[in-house]
Amino acid sequence: MRNITLDNYNFYAGGETRKIFSVAYEDLTTLIYYQDKDNKFKLVVAKENDPPILIEKGITRAEAFRLMNTRP
Repeated sequence: MRNITLDNYNFYAGGETRKIFSVAYEDLTTLIYYQDKDNKFKLVVAKENDPPILIEKGITRAEAFRLMNTRP
């Protein structure tokens, strides 16, 4: 696992991304990032501040919006 600052998160392919969703529950944070250039979404689940990443995977636009509209 690697430690990074999630506000400065970039995709492996490079290019600027922006955080479009973030929700925290206890010590886990779920984030969704969007890359305009390639119209890609990435789901990241991390633990605590400046955290190790637990999950990092590409998701579809539909999956991203489903997650953003789901209330905990």
